[in-house]
Amino acid sequence: MTSTADIKLQIKTRASSGPRGLSKDTIVDTAVSLMEEIGDSAFSLRKLGERVGCDPMAIVYHFKSKDGVYRAMADALVAKLSPVGSDQPWQDRLRTHARDHRALALRYPHTFPLLQRFFNTGVSDFPHIEMVHRALADAGVSDDEAPAVCLAWYASVIGLCTAEISGLIRPASEAEVAEIEGLSPAEFPVLRKLAQSYLAVETEAVFETANELFIRGVCSPRGRSPDQ
Repeated sequence: MTSTADIKLQIKTRASSGPRGLSKDTIVDTAVSLMEEIGDSAFSLRKLGERVGCDPMAIVYHFKSKDGVYRAMADALVAKLSPVGSDQPWQDRLRTHARDHRALALRYPHTFPLLQRFFNTGVSDFPHIEMVHRALADAGVSDDEAPAVCLAWYASVIGLCTAEISGLIRPASEAEVAEIEGLSPAEFPVLRKLAQSYLAVETEAVFETANELFIRGVCSPRGRSPDQ
């Protein structure tokens, strides 16, 4: 005889399942795999439906829209970020979380840019946002400043990661340096002087430099050093 608990479990399982009994997690995992395989420009709900074996409208029904699918994909990536303990100094919490974002971007270069589309990605994001706010509070950021500083931190980190995987942050090519060196010495003296230096740019160094500048910026108005 089926118990009441078993019946409730069966109902819950059916409610959380997508088309043809597929769970939403399975659909999202498949969507991320497909995105990494073919890229954003070729990704479509039709192709996702073919991959999971259902009509695209069934996916829309469960996720409400294509943006709903994208947000779920972004949240699935955020769920892979490691929690950062509050026992670390606030600077190290932000550094660690920033580096975890970069590692995630390098692992999922086609899906990661979805993080830029949403104010938050969903349930997986809130513990991390809470951690960032607590770190900023420990740095002396006021409640009035906190929303702007938190958004600036995320925009900086996610933007840096996206710039690297998109090709902006990288060493310059010989042709690009030659183009700069061909500019007018009178109009672009500093740019021409630094042109050769761009050949030796290290992507990780750019990321670390930008994050340290952000931390120093948080400290500066409060008369603190970056390690206080």
